[in-house]
Amino acid sequence: MAKDFSKYNDENPVMAILEKAKQEEAAKNDAGAILQSIPREKPAVQESPAVQEAPKNEEIKKILMNISIRETTKKEWKMFFLEHDLSMTQGIETAVEYLMSEVKKNNIRLSKGGITK
Repeated sequence: MAKDFSKYNDENPVMAILEKAKQEEAAKNDAGAILQSIPREKPAVQESPAVQEAPKNEEIKKILMNISIRETTKKEWKMFFLEHDLSMTQGIETAVEYLMSEVKKNNIRLSKGGITK
């Protein structure tokens, strides 16, 4: 049975960590919005024609992804990633990148049945 963490106050270590993570995420988002709102001036340096024709780096588009997992699984992952100073997004991205690299190296095989060596 899943625990109801909403009944715990901020003095509880788990809730304190979760609240700190929420505040850090909000601060990160606020800082990103502030940085994006600052107008940037282009340097007055002449570029060569080859540089001018080079494609501009496009801004990386971020999307929201929904996954369906048990509430207990989400809390377990959240606590695991917090113990390692990672957000859920950072932890999941790192885990998937590692999994993909292991499959590409033929160290593991990934299928519906799970992971095999």
